[in-house]
Amino acid sequence: MKKFALINNKLIGEKEAKISINQRACLFGDGIFETCRIFNGIIYNFEAHQARIKAGLKALKFSASIADLEKKSYQLIRKNQIKNGILRIAISRGIGSAGYLPTYESNSLIIIQTSQVRKITAKKIVIGIGSTKKPPQNSLPISCKTMQALPYTLNKIEAQERGLFDCIMLSQKNFISETSAANIFWVKNGVIYTASKDCDLLLGTIRDKVLKNFKVKEVKAKVSDLQKADEIFLTNVACLALNVDELIIDKKTIKLKKEISLKILKWLENDAKPPLQKELNHQI
Repeated sequence: MKKFALINNKLIGEKEAKISINQRACLFGDGIFETCRIFNGIIYNFEAHQARIKAGLKALKFSASIADLEKKSYQLIRKNQIKNGILRIAISRGIGSAGYLPTYESNSLIIIQTSQVRKITAKKIVIGIGSTKKPPQNSLPISCKTMQALPYTLNKIEAQERGLFDCIMLSQKNFISETSAANIFWVKNGVIYTASKDCDLLLGTIRDKVLKNFKVKEVKAKVSDLQKADEIFLTNVACLALNVDELIIDKKTIKLKKEISLKILKWLENDAKPPLQKELNHQI
């Protein structure tokens, strides 16, 4: 089956899709993106992603035509016959540069794609502490997903080199921040904790769901606090909530339980199931 993408509202086969090498996203990583989850043909929590796109455009100081973004996304989902998968929206500032300075010679570029959810093949989810630190809040807008994601890439490469599922990134002040692609939660004596927004982390949409529906303490925590945890789980749109089996710190392996984190995963899975009426509305 041929797979399509939407590039500035035009349906194009993915293999035929092309963009200019002068796009500022290519030249400077000048743009934003969002990754959304699709369940039964419905985009989960799209309003939160749209809000973060608006915040990202404002933070990067450029505009894009996003009024019909949800409608166009569903057009692509139907065209690609995606029931359960991933929707990715990327927005480049466009073409036009005097060095780093945008000259605004053309409009922004919007690319919408769909894909299948990548299955986790690891028998155990093992994480460690990475050496790549998060950029501070005053160096990059961390309220949105910018295309300048090199720290995350380097962190994920390090995890692979060490035979880990992922690495925890620390803030510039050595507080627990997040992993390459997920927010982190931990449980101690029945209390759920997560890194506070002052720890240079991206505030994920699934993280927000957990905070609004469970009692969670947002804290500035050190590695020494995390190694006392009974449970650790990671949240993002791909896995919703992923239980960590083992944490490695200074070559010491800490085995973790799965009790509260499994309950949270079950709640998120139920929340992500779209009502039948919503499914019908988007099939029309």
